[in-house]
Amino acid sequence: MVVVVVEPTQFTSSRLDILKSNIKAVLDAPERCSIKQDGNLLLLEVDEPVDVMYALTNVFGIRSIGIAEIADKKLDSIVDAIVGVGKHIIHSNERFHVEVLGSVNGLVARDVEFASTAALLSELSMLNIKPSSKGYDRLIRVYIADEYAYICRICKDGAGGLPVGSNGYALCSVYDCISAVAAYVLAEHGFYPSIIVVYDEEEGDGMLRRVAKKIEVIARMLPSRSIELRYTHYTPKGNDVYSSNKYHSHYKNTLLTSLLLDRLVRVSDMGGKSNSNGSSIIALPLSSLHGIDFINSVMSKMSCRNVIFPLMFSNYLYYARIFGVEYVREMQDISNFTESVDDSYMDEYVEECINNMHRLEVK
Repeated sequence: MVVVVVEPTQFTSSRLDILKSNIKAVLDAPERCSIKQDGNLLLLEVDEPVDVMYALTNVFGIRSIGIAEIADKKLDSIVDAIVGVGKHIIHSNERFHVEVLGSVNGLVARDVEFASTAALLSELSMLNIKPSSKGYDRLIRVYIADEYAYICRICKDGAGGLPVGSNGYALCSVYDCISAVAAYVLAEHGFYPSIIVVYDEEEGDGMLRRVAKKIEVIARMLPSRSIELRYTHYTPKGNDVYSSNKYHSHYKNTLLTSLLLDRLVRVSDMGGKSNSNGSSIIALPLSSLHGIDFINSVMSKMSCRNVIFPLMFSNYLYYARIFGVEYVREMQDISNFTESVDDSYMDEYVEECINNMHRLEVK
């Protein structure tokens, strides 16, 4: 029997119910998906295991996903199952590695690895295969759980993190690449981002198209067939002070959206999304690359104290593989920005944004 094995991340073990719910939400036909549990492993019995495995790579809270065969928790049964899988996936002159997680009948994982590796070398001696713990061509991962052992013929890395929604909702805004990464990291750390798109009316459709592409990346990681956004805009004043540095707009929009989110929290407008304890959380895209004077300036203008900073100690370059070179360039530019931000019209911009607020469902 073949199942899809889901290995949760280390800190998801106490949030498995939310992870199960998120898994069902991302599958095309959740009613046909049976999710069982063996220890900390989740087991999915589905018609298209390969499609399900790739779909689950976009679900936060998962360390690894595999397509596995089930074997009894006896050494001989496990070794026979490993050899059976090896015959199907290992080819001539390839290097392979057997990785065992768990123990059986007093034997540690290393004992099972040695026994199964020796059996594979003996059974497939005519193929000139070699064992290797590094640089291998084929990996056979074995999970030994409470009831059975699961021998994976295919494994894929999961997205890591915590299940989306396990830490409640957080209000955030997306207006450029850095703010989009902050929303992504927010979801990665277990919050469901309630997103508001803010744009400068003079930049118009061009900015909206750029932001839409970034929100699409975030939406792929959320356990929902559709997400509800709010969007709004403001019109710059004719005598507003602009900087020669094009990323002055990032600092200006960061200050503006911080005040806007603070205002929405004060009037209890979380877009219909509230946390179980009634608290309202704001997520700001401030990081250690922003000047401390600017961070202090933003925080001094806010009354909400439930504020988190998803990017504060993040590995900035890690997210470049997701959001591209544009994100790296923005990070470089904001770290070199030393000019002050004109806040003369911020209160007017906030009022204008509130009056121009609209809702949109994105599928």
